[in-house]
Amino acid sequence: MILVSKRIKNISSVETEIGALEYVVPDMVVKELEGLGHDDKKKALHKMHYT
Repeated sequence: MILVSKRIKNISSVETEIGALEYVVPDMVVKELEGLGHDDKKKALHKMHYT
């Protein structure tokens, strides 16, 4: 298992070389992201930054 915090470039070539990659996301992170997805204030903030 490898902990990655940076973007992997050319992910398709990496998968060709070593096989399929499996991503593990801790439950705590999933819960936080789900909470942010249901928070209307956060959604509005996200739209302001990315539109």
